[in-house]
Amino acid sequence: MKKFWMISMLLIAALFVISCGEAEVEDATSDGNCTEGQYRCDGQALKVCGSNGFWTLKEDCNGETPKCNAEKGTCEAASEGGNEEPTTEPTTEPTTEPTTEPTTEPTTPNQDAMQACAEIYQCFAQCQDNECANACVNDGDPAGQDLFMTMYNCWSNNCASASTNEEFTDCVVANCNAETEACGLRVTPAEGDSSYNATYGSLSISFSVDQIANDSDANNQQSTVGITQAAFATGTYGNGSTSVTPADAYMIQSMASYYEQSQNGQLYKGVQVQQIPVYVQGNQGVGGNPLVILDIPEDSAAVGAIKTSLYQDGQAQLYVVDVNWSTSQISCFHAFGEGTVNITNIGDIANHGALAINGNVTLYSPKNYDGNGDISSQLGVPVCNPVQ
Repeated sequence: MKKFWMISMLLIAALFVISCGEAEVEDATSDGNCTEGQYRCDGQALKVCGSNGFWTLKEDCNGETPKCNAEKGTCEAASEGGNEEPTTEPTTEPTTEPTTEPTTEPTTPNQDAMQACAEIYQCFAQCQDNECANACVNDGDPAGQDLFMTMYNCWSNNCASASTNEEFTDCVVANCNAETEACGLRVTPAEGDSSYNATYGSLSISFSVDQIANDSDANNQQSTVGITQAAFATGTYGNGSTSVTPADAYMIQSMASYYEQSQNGQLYKGVQVQQIPVYVQGNQGVGGNPLVILDIPEDSAAVGAIKTSLYQDGQAQLYVVDVNWSTSQISCFHAFGEGTVNITNIGDIANHGALAINGNVTLYSPKNYDGNGDISSQLGVPVCNPVQ
């Protein structure tokens, strides 16, 4: 039977999974913390702040007479008001309301720039370190770089202290809504699809093997290492009481295997446990649906309780899917799991170590996900029709 592998990091391309502090881009405004169009004098050098937040030289006000005028953004003689830096604070407070209505509608980025910004974010959201995050921005399409940095700086300046995804989302809505939408990201989720129950099932988890397989093993399709002829997840999914272990299946097979997958220049490692209904066609066993897949990254693979979640604070991911067995590809997603998995025994998983787990998760459809509404478009995944 062919094994099916999915790179779980595909699932973190939504606003709800990002959290300031996980992977920070170096602040593009660190050289002066400037605003586009702002002027300053550096000695007799007149500098202007560009759209990327960096100071650039506009004019060298050298000579005996010219003086740098940061207020006017020119080189002027002293008698004309030239100055190196403002000598006093402004004498009046800025007005809180504009005195006139704007004469033109605010400009919006074109679709190409929005798409370019969204692609930078998709790359950035998967990074685990600054080097990766900076590479996503620096290697991104220039059309989207300014939009991304404007959005990111707004998040950093206003929402860095948010400690939960809910707090961060509320902060972004309140302070950075326009900047985020300009990057092609939806700040608030679409309303949930009521044809999918808010709670889309629940599962109990129990699995134990003395050895797990390794996806790089020779002839691993014929190996029985890491395989048990029993369900590791039991319970229901959908709007009713449909079992994840179909009664008409010949058997339910569970298997665990260590994997290494490369994506966006990063190598992801971990162990994945899959549950497959097996049917008999002729004299051959064939895979059925649904599959339950639990993905545990290597850095979470230690004895103790770990959280299963789509959010970035999750340490593992669990999902219920249908597979097209002719292509060994996921055809649609039924649900994702939120809950706790307890690792009670684990060996050297890269070298066929043991694995034992148990726990409980609540299932949610991407169409009506855990109070966040319809997030399927942000995840970029096809969703199965409602299961009644």
